Amino acid sequence: MSGRLFLLPAPLAAYSPEAWSPETLALHLPAKAIGLYASLDSFIVESERSALRLLSRFKDAQSLRSLKLRVLNEHSGESELPSLLEDLEQGMDCGFLSEAGMPCIADPGAALVAYAREKGVKIIPISGPSSILLGLVASGLDAQRFAFLGYLPQNGEERRAYIARMATAVLKDGMTRVCIETPYRNKALLKDLIALLPDSLWLCVASDLCGAEERVLSAPAAQWRRSGLPAIGKVPAIFLFGKRAGMRPPDSR
Repeated sequence: MSGRLFLLPAPLAAYSPEAWSPETLALHLPAKAIGLYASLDSFIVESERSALRLLSRFKDAQSLRSLKLRVLNEHSGESELPSLLEDLEQGMDCGFLSEAGMPCIADPGAALVAYAREKGVKIIPISGPSSILLGLVASGLDAQRFAFLGYLPQNGEERRAYIARMATAVLKDGMTRVCIETPYRNKALLKDLIALLPDSLWLCVASDLCGAEERVLSAPAAQWRRSGLPAIGKVPAIFLFGKRAGMRPPDSR
């Protein structure tokens, strides 16, 4: 009988000794996840460095020395998936940790889960912080329907064309769009969004969620253009654009 694969949340805040202290982590991560960090001996991780930083907060030195870590990241191939399940096939429970937040969203964990399901492995998701949902509920944008776009094209021309298409789509379908970016490209993406979104659409930038410098800025695109480009820095951020939320007529619910 195979072991169980636990999909575990990771901290959203960028690493610092203060932000990743056990006391601070316990404010943002559920007790069930923290208990599994401490009790599991086998993990599949997107980043070995981040995983060890997190697990060392909840494991003693002896447990860390015997810890089994296997890496699954953007450089991994489909052919590596079978070896990642070796402990599970021997009946050992295993945890999966992505770089930040909930796993399997815009990371290779989704492919791992698909493969594990084909092999009959029981998958157990553990609740935790999601930048997508935290940003959405704090934005003031319509959350009746939304679409997560993941990472936008890196090429500037392609990115701007994509933003223009998505903005036109929002005007037609009213569905809020959500996207993310690598922190060092935050400024370029924000600059394009401010330049290209129609005046009537709202833009929200939620940065350093669950961190010491958490900030959520949300306003019509026209107001962003008048205010200029804010300094959000090279921190984890999520970008949302759509129509302002409002009360729906009773007969439309």
